[in-house]
Formats: sequence, structure tokens, C-alpha cells
Amino acid sequence: MVKGMRLPSKPTVAESGRIGSSRMRYTGTIRTLFLLAILYAFPTNAQQSLIVERIVVDGNASIAEDRILSLIETRTDSFLRPRFWQRRRINNAVWRTDLSAIESFYRNSGFLDARVRSVREEIDTDRIALRIVIDEGPRYTVRAVNLNGFGYLSEDEVRQNLITREGQVFYRLSAATDKRYIQRLADRRALLDVVVDSNIVLHVEDRTITVNFRVTEGHPVSVGTIQVRGLLKTHRNVVIRELEIQPGELYDNAKISLSQTRLFQTGLFRSVRLSPLRSDTSATVRDLVVEVTELPGGEVSFGAGYATAERFRGSFSVAYRNLLGRGITIGANGQISTLFQHVESGVTQPWLFRTRTTGILRAFFRREDRISHTEQEAGVSVAVNRELSRTYRSQLTYTLKNIEVSSLSDELAELLRSGSEVDSLRSRREGSLTGLVTYDTRDDILNPKTGFYGQFQSSVASPLLGSSTLNRSSILTVRAIARKYLSFSNAPDFSTAVSFAYVRALNENRVPLDSRLFIGGDRSVRGFGINRIGQPDGGLIAISAQHEVQIPFSRFDLALFADWGGVGKTVGSFGFGDLLLGYGAGVRVNSPIGLIRGDVGFHNQSKIDPPNSRKYDRTFFYFGLGQAF
Repeated sequence: MVKGMRLPSKPTVAESGRIGSSRMRYTGTIRTLFLLAILYAFPTNAQQSLIVERIVVDGNASIAEDRILSLIETRTDSFLRPRFWQRRRINNAVWRTDLSAIESFYRNSGFLDARVRSVREEIDTDRIALRIVIDEGPRYTVRAVNLNGFGYLSEDEVRQNLITREGQVFYRLSAATDKRYIQRLADRRALLDVVVDSNIVLHVEDRTITVNFRVTEGHPVSVGTIQVRGLLKTHRNVVIRELEIQPGELYDNAKISLSQTRLFQTGLFRSVRLSPLRSDTSATVRDLVVEVTELPGGEVSFGAGYATAERFRGSFSVAYRNLLGRGITIGANGQISTLFQHVESGVTQPWLFRTRTTGILRAFFRREDRISHTEQEAGVSVAVNRELSRTYRSQLTYTLKNIEVSSLSDELAELLRSGSEVDSLRSRREGSLTGLVTYDTRDDILNPKTGFYGQFQSSVASPLLGSSTLNRSSILTVRAIARKYLSFSNAPDFSTAVSFAYVRALNENRVPLDSRLFIGGDRSVRGFGINRIGQPDGGLIAISAQHEVQIPFSRFDLALFADWGGVGKTVGSFGFGDLLLGYGAGVRVNSPIGLIRGDVGFHNQSKIDPPNSRKYDRTFFYFGLGQAF
């Protein structure tokens, strides 16, 4: 034995007891957590009812069985569904509601005497079959549609647009829709005092129905004075300029609704309500009352995220939306991570030159550390933004900035020295003009489920626009984005996006390094590092696509994705061999602060990876707020 060396001794009885006690406490904790997980996944109330093995429909001569089953919430037991570990057990209250829904559907579809009942058939001690028995009865048709009391409204126009027609099956919902149509038409014609009544007369002898619509029109009403109530800091003209309806015009609900939407979109008001001033007389001129509740002018927000390449990243926004009470916004925002820093501040005038044109003046600083080099920009921009319609917007931006490229990698420096690639003009000034058109029908800009988003952008940088004389090359950049969101009942949601970018020098010179294209990361091709595809010297053409399926669970959505993309050094050399695939999965959780997104992405060994790279080196984690695209 070496002198001074102490061999480990066996634990004493007391020490063994302490170790055993610690292990027992640890094991007990694990068992407790496991039991809690079991109780969460398999709630005890699910064991108090029977499993629904199948549902059968009898007596449905006129309505398809699939249509009837689509009306009910009760489902048969199946493995292919979210939370498949929980068996489909019958809920008696829900089942009664289901039967009522079927009966209401029949009666609203012309079967006024329809009856619906159910029979339970026991399969074994834990499973049952449900049989829906339907007595349809006769189906009523429309004998006649009578219109009474029409004066200002054209009876011929109304009749032409009614859903309820003579000789067709009678639907209660169609008759109700027709009544609402007459009411809306009267509202558009400024008949604010109109009263629309409807009733039906049954003719049992021939199973027909007469539908009667009676209208008390009153007289058209026009807008008098516009009264604005509730303003504290905001000037009155800020409200008036957003209104689509003016004094002297006839009341129009469509214009009033659009005016209310525009006032909300200013971001200045918590609540907005437009209504004609109530009057006990039958006056044909009534004041329009605009009641608003102002929001605080100041706004501060913070965000955080994580990506394998960037590590932790944060964002902030500080703004005041109502400078001088004129709806002018001033503020600053930024994004900061270990690889990317971007800060900008500016002022926004929503009504430039007293038109619906938004003017934006901003100053910015951006620094990005890439694998092969570091880019730094500082400058100013002036933009005008115009809403062309409710779905189309356009923007024109002039930008003047100083650009510095530094910290070149050995590989990139060797490329530049060899002359095979462009010397990036690493310190220069650039002036550019950018045009942008967007088309947006998404239901939610932060967490879209349905709709389409398209964007086309074209930019020209030239000495004629302020670029330094060293940068003699005029650069054209074109970018396009198309995104589609689809939502299906009782099925996963699907979303897809395709992006394209192209850059070229217009006078046969070379494209500067900072203008060349790179892709990759959580906002581009997941499963790769940020701007990893295209290193070290970028390319002139880039194509990428993202595809994602979201499977809903009770407390979160499971996302499965497959993204692909590639960068071509030149347009002629770009091919399918340049496309790389990334894939993975993640979770989406709705929270009070918005949608929380977490993803893990992978890619197989490719030409951009070192030889024999490990799977872990090709694994990337992303965490943030909002959808990936």
C-alpha cells in the first residue's frame, strides 16, 4: 500500500440506514409523481360510464348517416385521435344534447313532425352500442312567399335575393336568414326604424307552407352633427378623419362598421361605439354619436426566446402612441442575442399630407455575427405605407446606411485573396429604394389558423441613390413569400410556406458579400443553424419551404415539421442537389402572453457539415413566442 493513501471503508450501520432512508424517500417521491401522472392522464370520472363501441342510425331515409353523425359530439372509441389513451365513454348529458341537435336539424330541414329517440345495446359489462332511431315524418315544401309593406325597398329586388323559394323544401334557417337579409337591406337604405315580422302558415292537407314577411319601413334617416364623446387627450379630428360616413349622408351600417374598425386599428382606444342619437320623434335627420374609451398612450413590451446557435435572445419595444394628442407614434424596439443585435427608433405619422398614407422615419443599428464574417449597419430610412384595400398594402422605402464587414474567417479570406469571390467592399455607404406589396387574409397575424399571406419585395441599390463611389455596382434584390394556413374540423391543422430570393449586379459587377444570400434557422429552414446554409460566401439565389402539421391535444398542440431549402452560388449552377432537408417536432402552448413555441430540429449528414459530424452537432433547439411562420 502506498503510504498516505486511504482506502474507502464500508459504511457503518448508521450510515447504511441513512443511505437507505434517503433512497426510500427518493423512490417514494418518484412513485408519487408517477401516480399523479397516471391520475392526470386517466381521470377517475372517466371510469364512471360505459365505452361507446359504435353508433348506428336507423330510419334516416332522406338524410345521410354521415351528415347526422357530424351533428353530435359523442364519438365511438378509436385509437386515431388526440389523447387516444382516454377511452371514449358516454356522457349522458352530452348524449341528450346530441339527440336534441338531430331533432332540431330535421325540423329545421322541413320535417316539422320529426321525432328522435335512442336505444342502448349492451355488448359486455363495459361497452355499449348506441342506436339512433328517427321518425322523419312528412317533409314540407313552400307553397308561397308573400311580401307586404314594401315601399322604399324594392319588392322585386328582395324577392330575387331570398333563399326561400316557392316549390322548394322549407328550411326554418333559410326563412330566418331571409328575415335578416331584409333587415340588413333596410339598414343599408337608412331605414333605421324598420320593423320586419315573419310568420308561417301550415297547410297540412298538402304538406306545404306559406311564408309571410311584413315590413313597417318608416323613412330614410340621414346623419346630422357628429358628436364625439369620451376624449381625454386625443384631438377630435383624429376620430373624425377615420370615419367613412359624413354629415348629410344617409346612414349606412357598412360604413359605420368600417369606421369602427378603423378607429380600433389606430391603437388609441379600448372601446368604440357608433350609433344614431336616439329620438322620441320620427325625425329624418339624427346626430351620430361616437363614444370612445382611450387607452394609455405608453406601451412597453418584452419578449424572450432561445435557439441553439443564438442561445438566449430577447426583444423589447417602448412606444408612445398619441404624441400631442394627434395619434403620432414615437418609440424604439430591438432584438438582442449573442449573434444578432438590432435596435431602431423612429416616429410614425398615420395621416401623411392629410391622406390615408402612413409616413415612417427611423434610425437603426444592426450587427450580425455569421460563421464566416461579421456585418454591421447603421443608417436611416424614410417610408410611406398605403392601405390599398382591406387585404392589400403597399410600401415604398428609401434607405441610406453605412456598412462594415469584418472578422473574416480564414476560409472566406482565402476565397477573397484568390479572387474567386467578390471583395465585399467592407466599408462603404449604400443608398437603396425598396418597393413592397403584401396580401393578407390571415385570421390572426400572431397565431394564424386559416388564410393566406403573400409578399413581394424588390429593391435597388445604386450610386444614383446615394451609394458611395467605391460601390459602383447597382444591386437588384427580389424576394417573394407565400404562406397558406388550413384548419380542418376533427383533424390536424396544416400550414405551409415557400420563400424565394434572388440578387444580381446590374452592371456585370460582383455582388457585395453583405448582399449575398444565406438561409437556415427557426424562421427559415429549421434543423440548421441561423444562416448556416450558404456559408461561407453566400449565393445569388435562395429557395426555402416550411411545412407543419399541428395535432391538437387538451392543453397543447403537437407540431411535426419538415423544412427544406438551398442556396445557389449562381443561378445557372443551382440545382436539386443544393436543397437540404431539416425535420423535427415541437409543442405549441397558448398562454396569457401569447403562443409559446418550442421546437427541436435535425438534419442528416450533408455537404455543409464536417466529416463524421455527430447527431448532436446536427440538432438544434428553438424557443420563442408566436408561430414559426
